[in-house]
Amino acid sequence: MNRLMVFVFIPTMALSGFLLFQVQPMMARFILPWFGGSATTWTASMLFFQAALLVGYAYAHLFTRPLTLRGQVLLHCGLILLGLLSLPITPADAWKPDEVANPTLYIFLLLTVCVGMPYAILSATSPLLQNWLGIAGHRTPSQFFAVSNFGSFLGLLSYPFAVDPLLATTAQTRWWSVAFVAFGVLMAGCGLLVLAVRGRMAIAHPQAIPDRELPGMAITIKWGFFSALGSVLLLATTNSITSYVPVNPFLWVVPLSLYLLSFVIVFAGPGAYRPAFYVPAFLAMTIFALVFAIVYEDDYAAIRITAELAAFALGCMICHGELAHRQPPPRQLTFYYVIMAAGGVAGGLFVSLAAPVIFPDYWEFPLGLLTTGLVGVHVLGLRSGAPLLAPRRLVMPALLVVALGAAIYGIVEDATDVISQRRNFYGVLKVVEEGKGSRLDHRLSMYQAGENQGEQMLDAELRRLPACDFGADSGLGLALDYLAGRNGAAGRRIGVIGLGAGMLATYGKPSDSVRYYELNPAVTDMARSHFSYLKDSAARIDVAHGDGRLLLEREIAAGSRQYDLLHIDAFRGNAPPVHLMTKEAFDIYLRHLKSDGLLVVTSHSDYYSTSSLLRGLADKIGMRVEWFEAANFEDCGSKVGFAVFSRDPGFFAADKVRARISAWPDHGTGRILWTDQSSSLMSLMIWH
Repeated sequence: MNRLMVFVFIPTMALSGFLLFQVQPMMARFILPWFGGSATTWTASMLFFQAALLVGYAYAHLFTRPLTLRGQVLLHCGLILLGLLSLPITPADAWKPDEVANPTLYIFLLLTVCVGMPYAILSATSPLLQNWLGIAGHRTPSQFFAVSNFGSFLGLLSYPFAVDPLLATTAQTRWWSVAFVAFGVLMAGCGLLVLAVRGRMAIAHPQAIPDRELPGMAITIKWGFFSALGSVLLLATTNSITSYVPVNPFLWVVPLSLYLLSFVIVFAGPGAYRPAFYVPAFLAMTIFALVFAIVYEDDYAAIRITAELAAFALGCMICHGELAHRQPPPRQLTFYYVIMAAGGVAGGLFVSLAAPVIFPDYWEFPLGLLTTGLVGVHVLGLRSGAPLLAPRRLVMPALLVVALGAAIYGIVEDATDVISQRRNFYGVLKVVEEGKGSRLDHRLSMYQAGENQGEQMLDAELRRLPACDFGADSGLGLALDYLAGRNGAAGRRIGVIGLGAGMLATYGKPSDSVRYYELNPAVTDMARSHFSYLKDSAARIDVAHGDGRLLLEREIAAGSRQYDLLHIDAFRGNAPPVHLMTKEAFDIYLRHLKSDGLLVVTSHSDYYSTSSLLRGLADKIGMRVEWFEAANFEDCGSKVGFAVFSRDPGFFAADKVRARISAWPDHGTGRILWTDQSSSLMSLMIWH
């Protein structure tokens, strides 16, 4: 009969793991546009899911102690029925935020209401079923933890490659809800099967289990510490690799998949975790990753990401290998999982809430690596059996010292020439002084997510000139010049999503009005305190804080803004912000644009090619679009340009405009279309 139980329990555990970890990128992807596409949306979501996991594990542990097996089954089936009342888990539009003072807490509340109950129920599955297997006399129920993690691994990897490209976002949440119902049926079947065979169990009542006392404080602290350290590595690595490249759910899934894979490996059986291999490999890869970041900075991003992920994966093997090495007997498994989950929450709280306050940059990443290295060196030293000063025992500490030196040097190097820096929910914002040796190149530049957000020359004669790609012969400059001639004394009404340093304001004339929509208040503060474009502009300038699309959508109720030009300039780390590049978003823009107005979209082609998307959008909204490559292409430091949409034939017929129309970066004619329900950055990825 135990074989039948195992046969039923395995798919239940696998399905629960699949649903647990597929819903994480699914929900974060769903709400990402509501928070301006900020990468921290994922970190905040992860903190919620870690807390919900803790709730599920704590429930599985606490309710098994006082209840009989029958009571456990009845209670859990009742909770599953309550969880069904939360379905579907699709967040309602009413949750779209206004300007939120604390986005992390808002995300926590949103996810609690939408998916909290089903997720906590799913979280309890693995420890609960393992406890039931232990009661039934199965000798190694903890091995089934690997089954749950393998299901989680499949759930994660299937999301970016199958679920997200094939299903609309609301369809994703609905199908997940259907699968949760199927899980409920399986879980009820497991409960009924356990009750049916309870007469053959060696132990029929959990209170009859001998030696039920909790483990000692020392081992409990170690469980929590290793789990917390793994969690810090997970979130800090995700923050690091998304801090200088575009926000892409694929880059959320990869670290979490490696994290889960390490659990699958170390809990699959004894001997899978060998410190003598993993510790040296981890230290070597950590040194490589840190040194590579120093030497190449943001160049060769693919190699840098791969190195950081490799170091992270090896670090997880150390943290989780030590957890597996210390796993308790079956009677203490539920408490073991509670402490593991509590450690995960502690690590999440450190990275999500404490680190942004303590550290001005993403220092938690090298700190996590170095702490893991210290743990590895200690563990390897204890288990080597060699004398303390034996040469082979000194190699690992020497590598750790090298890694420490590389980390410190990298932090100091990053801070060079930084005159102001802020970190908040939306990332790290810096103002950097560059080109000190040249009057013609001495400037202040604003950086966020590895992307230049604008710059200004410091020379008094040059400071009013727009820098880099905003020059007079750029697509934006040509559009503004054309409107100045067409509108004359009537002036120009201009809207801009994305403030940056405020370079467009330098084109402002007394008859013009410019309204910026800026997500990050810190950007506005720095634009006003370190750059003079807004202060020097002759135009009327105002800045509205919040997500540009949501603000424009709400402003429709008060009537169209009737912009002559609307500029979409909110790219993050070279990535097209998905929610700003859908058919529905462009419909909103057109509501605020005059019939003969110009819609200008800044685009980069370092990691993504938006050419086919821009052409597809133009076809859908019935506008002509042309591409204008920046004239000083090499000086801008990135493959930047402007797509200009218009129904005004006079603009494209103007001599200066016609002469500057460029070939599309992809040299193609293909077209794709994004909608709010169906979009994927993978469709734009440049793979070479």
